[in-house]
Amino acid sequence: MKTIISAGFLLITLLAPLAWADLTGRWSCNDGGTYYLRQTGSQVHWYGEAADAQPAWSNVFSGRIHGTRITGNWTDVPKGRTKGAGDLELVLEKDGNELRTVKKTGGFAGSRWTRKGADASVTPPLKPLKPSGTGDCVRFDPASVNIRQVKGNWTLVEGDHWLFDFGPNQAAAHQSLNVIRHYRMDRLCFIGRPDPLFSYLLAKGGSPSGAMAGEDCVAFDPKTVTVSRIQGNWKIVSGRRWLYDFGQSQTDARQALAVIRRYGFSQSCFVGRPDPDFTYLRR
Repeated sequence: MKTIISAGFLLITLLAPLAWADLTGRWSCNDGGTYYLRQTGSQVHWYGEAADAQPAWSNVFSGRIHGTRITGNWTDVPKGRTKGAGDLELVLEKDGNELRTVKKTGGFAGSRWTRKGADASVTPPLKPLKPSGTGDCVRFDPASVNIRQVKGNWTLVEGDHWLFDFGPNQAAAHQSLNVIRHYRMDRLCFIGRPDPLFSYLLAKGGSPSGAMAGEDCVAFDPKTVTVSRIQGNWKIVSGRRWLYDFGQSQTDARQALAVIRRYGFSQSCFVGRPDPDFTYLRR
């Protein structure tokens, strides 16, 4: 969850954990260019250029990963001769070895990227956990979760299964592991995959409850939260605070509200604000 203060409202956006390994590396695109990507946590940057000694175009991009999507801005730079700029929305495919545009502005030509040398790429030998069959959740054993550094990124893993990626933030990885073990969290659940706008952790099938020393939490009353349409988007609202934004999906918003009430969640908690690497809900 990410907290933003705007126009008197508190926005808390839940970011689903990344489902892919590090995207850092060299990529080729169907616009004939070569792109050099760098991922740091949920941030992605690239430099791309036409495959020429004196490229006709060259551009840079800065964006953020949201589940299986990347949104951000691109602009041409003067190594090339073009002067375009705009927005891009990409989707991750094939276990993070391909990228495809779903929205683009400013005349951007490329639409599909492939990681070069994907068979020997920087992708670590970790696998995403599979759904457990009890709703859209994945199960794990909190006692078996450990910290592993993979290609410079600090991750939480269970065996060869990937759970969470903290980029270079080792302290956040350790603190998040302490949270998981303290509450004995053993399920990670989603609403709206493959691009979830809401996720939550459970402990033995129920809400994590109690308190942990040093937590960073924001309280709300689950009995008063409602679904409202604000500026065209469906949101979960508590008083003058809007907690979650579901865009055009009223269905996802109402499902998330039902989850909050079912488990009695009353605290939104964070590790690493203002740009948290790990978030969870509890009583």
